[in-house]
Amino acid sequence: MGDTVSAETNLLAVLKVTPTAFGVIMGVGGAGSLAGALLAPKIASRFGIGPTIIVGFAVSPLAQVPLLLAGPGLLWQSALALVLAVQLFWATASGTSQRSLSWGVSVLSHGRSLVPVNGVLLALR
Repeated sequence: MGDTVSAETNLLAVLKVTPTAFGVIMGVGGAGSLAGALLAPKIASRFGIGPTIIVGFAVSPLAQVPLLLAGPGLLWQSALALVLAVQLFWATASGTSQRSLSWGVSVLSHGRSLVPVNGVLLALR
């Protein structure tokens, strides 16, 4: 079995990204994730939960392609930061929508067994 090389290892070892640039790339990705979490309700209400989840699932593997093509340099680092922000935006919007869908199904299936506890609904078995 061969060694598995993670995206982080590729960025640091192969593309020679400095620790500072790596931190900036991850920070931009985190900002994309935060934006996805904040905008998920609006996206899901406009386009629907299903399409939001599907886009999230489709964007994630496609976002790995630039990492395979990337070379050293500031241009690629900027492109990777942008792609990571888009990937995490849709991953978070998709994940938030999935949880909303799961919660809606749980409420329907559990009905009266859901009771408020300190402001949080818990399913009792």
